[in-house]
Amino acid sequence: APVSKTGGWGFETLHSCHAHGSGRVLTMARTPPLEFLRQARQEIGKVTWPTRKETIISTIMVLIMVIIMAIFFFLIDQVLSIGVRAILGIGG
Repeated sequence: APVSKTGGWGFETLHSCHAHGSGRVLTMARTPPLEFLRQARQEIGKVTWPTRKETIISTIMVLIMVIIMAIFFFLIDQVLSIGVRAILGIGG
């Protein structure tokens, strides 16, 4: 008895590296290194880079959020620690 759900139903496994039904292995097209670098440089030119002001504001916002979350998790940790000590009857 076939193990696969499609076993015996006429389905063939299709792997990403095989052409459907032919059994041939497909190969990726090779790009010459200089052409690759030209294309990469062209794509980098399409990128919209943030301004210095946007970068500074985003960095400050991230730092503020990190500080807020650190304080939040510290407080949660302290509350849970007190609760565990109370349950286990240890500490002072």
